[in-house]
Amino acid sequence: MKRNCPTIQELLAFDAVARYATLTQAAGALCITVGAVSKQIAALEAFLGVTLLAKHGRGVQLTPAGRAYWQKIAASLRAIETATYEARSGGAGVGLLTLASVPTFLTRWLIPRLPEFRRHHPQITLSFSRHLDPSDGIPPQVDAAIRYSPGEWPGVVAEYIAGREFVLIASDALAGGQHRILRPEDLLGHTLLHHEEAPSAWPLWAAQHGVPEAQVAAGPRFAQYSALIQAARSGLGVGIVPRVLVEDELADGSLHSPCGTSVAVDQGHYLCFRPDRLHLPAFSAFRGWLLAQAAGSQGELRLPGKGAPVSA
Repeated sequence: MKRNCPTIQELLAFDAVARYATLTQAAGALCITVGAVSKQIAALEAFLGVTLLAKHGRGVQLTPAGRAYWQKIAASLRAIETATYEARSGGAGVGLLTLASVPTFLTRWLIPRLPEFRRHHPQITLSFSRHLDPSDGIPPQVDAAIRYSPGEWPGVVAEYIAGREFVLIASDALAGGQHRILRPEDLLGHTLLHHEEAPSAWPLWAAQHGVPEAQVAAGPRFAQYSALIQAARSGLGVGIVPRVLVEDELADGSLHSPCGTSVAVDQGHYLCFRPDRLHLPAFSAFRGWLLAQAAGSQGELRLPGKGAPVSA
């Protein structure tokens, strides 16, 4: 009988090459030789009658036809992988979840809480992919992404986790040194540290504390909060960051919030996922736990111009 579907070996080889963009890494992930990967790709292209890959520098890249085909099959391969994992584990609610996350939130907020999740759901395995750029969609092999700002991705649900409450941070030497910061106007003469994706944080804080916006406009910009926080700890300047990212440092005294009150910024960290993931028991358990953790660890902070309080 003539087959109407490629072999699983061909599909897995193609999926691996699409994910890693090199034959060598794909071969390593599949524990086969580069020659075997090439043979499977060639067989798949012959079966389909289209070219799926093209050389790109030292690696390869998907052709338009290859990308369209991969986007259609990757979710099915993922479903097979999850179903196989659950069957081999022999338990209801067992699952493998692949998550992407912005790095600072992952290391400072999520990972320290994961031991509790594991205690309650030992049958669920979490796998972490690289974080996604703001322009990226959610790839088929990723179940959910924790992103900074909800964005507007077609067909993607975005649920707020934490990060709207911003506070000033400074080192002990800077906060209590010769030019100590006791009042908002004491910021004059200090270097102010900014995050590229939170341009409204300093202006909102200045407006709330009666400081001219022009006085908080200058200062170095950072692409990641981890670098900004380290710069503040090293005494390079005064930063403004989401409180959830510096709770430990504020508690142990390695960072101080020198003056003023926190300010609500209409952005934060969001759990982003496609609606079809909601029916997966493992994802449903993780989502419920994550949102409960966020609600339990934060108070409520009112956003400027908003009538209802929101969980920060």
